[in-house]
Amino acid sequence: MIRKCLMVFIFAFFTATAYADDAYTSLSTLLNNVQSMQANFTQTIYDNRGKAIQKSFGNMSMQRPGKFRWVVTKPIPQVIVANASKLWIYDPDLEQVTIRSLKKSAGETPALLLSHVDTVLEKHYTVKQMQNNTAQGEWFSLTPKADSTFAGIKMGFIKGQIQEMDLEDHLGHTTRIYFKNIRTNINLSPSLFVFKANANTDVINETR
Repeated sequence: MIRKCLMVFIFAFFTATAYADDAYTSLSTLLNNVQSMQANFTQTIYDNRGKAIQKSFGNMSMQRPGKFRWVVTKPIPQVIVANASKLWIYDPDLEQVTIRSLKKSAGETPALLLSHVDTVLEKHYTVKQMQNNTAQGEWFSLTPKADSTFAGIKMGFIKGQIQEMDLEDHLGHTTRIYFKNIRTNINLSPSLFVFKANANTDVINETR
């Protein structure tokens, strides 16, 4: 009886591991197939009762590996730029930019998954495939392996393109991001991924 239970456990363990590896491989392949991307986005925050409490709009650009630009145009403008080893977060209304280490921020900024290398995905998240080959596309759930701002992440793809990201925090709030007007594997100007603060900008450098 003990041997039978042990065999069931071993089978279940290796089956779960195989599914996890397949999910990671599938998601990694989808991400790696897109070397560059531009899109508009709508970002809505829902409270723990499912009520929409904030909506914002903007556009994004990314180029692998590690180059990323996220621009919120309204209602409150903000610009996030990632390039090489640093992450800039610029708030025009405050005339303030915060500079952080990209290595330390990658796990806390899920949208960077679209542009970052596989090691970030593997290091920071456990990946499970939720559904595929349906009209709703392919969906993956990502659970942070360590303490994180987010309790869980879901990524949805249709015909190989990212369509939606759902980010759930530890209070039950969900940030839902829809992408539209998507263009992939296009040439992008290097200037998109360079941030230069003007003379009046207050600079907070957390990399020192």
